[in-house]
Amino acid sequence: MSKFDSMSRRQFLGAFGAATVAMAGLGLVGCGGNSASDAAASVSGTVNCSGATSFQTLVESAAHKFEDKYPDVTIAITGGGSGQGLSDVKDGKAQIGRSDVFAEEKLDAADAAKLEDHTVCVVGMGPVVNSNVDVDDLTTEQLKGIFTGAITDWSEVGGTAGKIQVIERKAGSGTRATFEAAVLAGDKAPESFAPVAEEDSSGTVVEKIQQTEGAISYLAFSYYDDTKFRALKVDGVEPTAENVCSGKFNIWAYEHMYTAKDADDATKAFLDFMMSDDVQGSLVEEEGFIPAFDMKVAKDAKGNVSSK
Repeated sequence: MSKFDSMSRRQFLGAFGAATVAMAGLGLVGCGGNSASDAAASVSGTVNCSGATSFQTLVESAAHKFEDKYPDVTIAITGGGSGQGLSDVKDGKAQIGRSDVFAEEKLDAADAAKLEDHTVCVVGMGPVVNSNVDVDDLTTEQLKGIFTGAITDWSEVGGTAGKIQVIERKAGSGTRATFEAAVLAGDKAPESFAPVAEEDSSGTVVEKIQQTEGAISYLAFSYYDDTKFRALKVDGVEPTAENVCSGKFNIWAYEHMYTAKDADDATKAFLDFMMSDDVQGSLVEEEGFIPAFDMKVAKDAKGNVSSK
């Protein structure tokens, strides 16, 4: 049994608070403590943070709290997807690049090696459909068929007859990469297959799902809203945080905040705040995410999953 198994979240955060600044320099940001306040109180400037939209709302909420405490630092947040965030931080256009995937999945090995990885939480993801679709459970093989164009009508998977309208995220999206890695397992849709739309953010996927009869797409749990669409089970397993933590539901990813290895003090202070009890002890779950240390399984850059 891991020594963390018997510890509460607040005990975990408190026990490791003193190590934050040292660990931040190693790319594994530590948890809350006096070091965060001491560092942030002495810094100022603007931190540009771009990339994955799947956890943009979490970072925005944390940024508001951070700026309330430390008004001399401004956190400027934009979207664009994981690929954009990684490119921005690589090119020096942003101090932080948010990503649903490991940098080596999007960048050349040499460029990825120049960046520091800060894993702030875990995101569960799953298929969602227009509210009028009368299917509530799909197998992984059925999802693969839908997203490669082999299955085109809801009657083929137990629903009422009607065209399946696939809504994709654009290439470069970490949400798309995570979904395809778990569902397609290396297979690719043929060039003849065209989704009804390719959207550049999770927010626009929500809008498109509501507007499009027979639509299916995928979203992070943080965007789930049963008043707007329906989330599906996969292989009979409910898309819940508990099932992600146990390894029963396998569509999930770490949420990364990448920086240059020589990140400035304001950037380090904000990353430290992201791992403080102000965020990990409340905002992470409020925004629909999972603290990384709640996981009973781990995943590497190649997608290999193992028990902790």
